[in-house]
Amino acid sequence: MIDLPEPLANDLRGKRMIFTVATGRCGTAYLAHLLTFLRQVHSSHEPVPEYHTVFRKVQKDPSEARRFLVEEKLPTIARTDASVYAEASHLFCKGFAEPFLDLGLTADLILLSRSREAVASSLYRSGTIPGRTERGLQFYLSPEDEVLVPLPDWEKFHDYQLCLWYILEIEARANRYEKVFSEKGCRVVRVTLEEIRTFSGFRRLYRELGLKGPSPRKWLSYLRYGKARVNAISPEKKENALPENWKDLRDELLKVVGV
Repeated sequence: MIDLPEPLANDLRGKRMIFTVATGRCGTAYLAHLLTFLRQVHSSHEPVPEYHTVFRKVQKDPSEARRFLVEEKLPTIARTDASVYAEASHLFCKGFAEPFLDLGLTADLILLSRSREAVASSLYRSGTIPGRTERGLQFYLSPEDEVLVPLPDWEKFHDYQLCLWYILEIEARANRYEKVFSEKGCRVVRVTLEEIRTFSGFRRLYRELGLKGPSPRKWLSYLRYGKARVNAISPEKKENALPENWKDLRDELLKVVGV
């Protein structure tokens, strides 16, 4: 088992880390940029080294997550200059959170969400189907992985239902990690994309995280950015129109998983 080297542990000791639990297609890129307006914060959206390079292997071999953290991710975090490192990635909660804690480290969490319908629609229309398409396997959990929301005979379900199942799985993980990280004394803040697009929502987020607000100059940049379009799917990626019976598919899936 790979342990955290003492020099790396020392470098991280004065570094506050913030990660996200999110589905993807829910505003993580927008959140990452918002956090750059805050003082003493280094914020990135899915930075190198990227979790997806080992994500599939981690689902079969959890020890790979520990190796990735110790040899790649944590040394990169330690080299950042700011006292607060924030990373908005929807992959941290997919096999990396437990190994991170097992190393004796702690971090604060932002549980970011968007309406189920909006995320499911975005995944489906872009052809990103969990467990089924290439991109769905590369970045998203599959019902075949070790999951909290079992879906027996998942192969028989419609693509839209797999998108919705994935959202339910991340919701279950958010509930789990809210409890686990809170018990370790970490700050855990729940926000929606709609909330952080408002001044009051953004202010609540950074205050509940105990972070300093933007400087006067940064406030001007924030005001210009606040109306940015979020999560637009480029025309060439709009592969699928929503099925006409999407509501029936939703209700069937929710009944099957007991939600």
